[in-house]
Amino acid sequence: MSRFSVRSFVTVVALALTLASAATALAQTPDDFVKTGHAQLTTLLRQPVSAQRDAQISSTFDQLVDYDDLIRRCFKEHWNDLDAAKQAEVSDLLKQIVRKNYKKNLNRTLNYNITYTGTRQSGNEVLVRTQAQSTTNVRDPAVQIDYLVSGPANGPYHVVDIVTENSSMVTNYYHQFHTFLTTPAQGYDYLVQKLKNKIATLNQTTP
Repeated sequence: MSRFSVRSFVTVVALALTLASAATALAQTPDDFVKTGHAQLTTLLRQPVSAQRDAQISSTFDQLVDYDDLIRRCFKEHWNDLDAAKQAEVSDLLKQIVRKNYKKNLNRTLNYNITYTGTRQSGNEVLVRTQAQSTTNVRDPAVQIDYLVSGPANGPYHVVDIVTENSSMVTNYYHQFHTFLTTPAQGYDYLVQKLKNKIATLNQTTP
């Protein structure tokens, strides 16, 4: 797996487990939001494969993930250094990568049982803690997956980061982007090309 790829397959799996219909954004608590999303996504996955089903999954995903917030967190101090055109360009590319990685591994989420192990609140953000246990390889250790959910009390909520085994998806992207943007031989154009290369690779393996 390349240095630029998403942290690991399990991170993509973890992200898929948070998805649900737009109505789940009004769940009473952040952990309800994650639980309901998992249940509804499982229902979708067990339906026959069709363009309509795939479109519904993609639409749900796009409604529930706060891309704007997630992308700003990935760039941090570098975000305001980009003009509006560059912000729009990298936002579109990064959204494609998140979607395509998600779709590539979507059906594998059925092979995990999820246990909810509590929450930790900080301001308007709540870390929903879970463990994912493979049902096909039961001897494998459970994977700790934490969902950072943002939103006011009683929702609506949005997923803005996932922490797998103490490794933040957003932080990993930030370190990569920071390196690209601050290395003299690289820079913005280099970062964009890396994103495009990743998308091209995913297009070869993702419908």
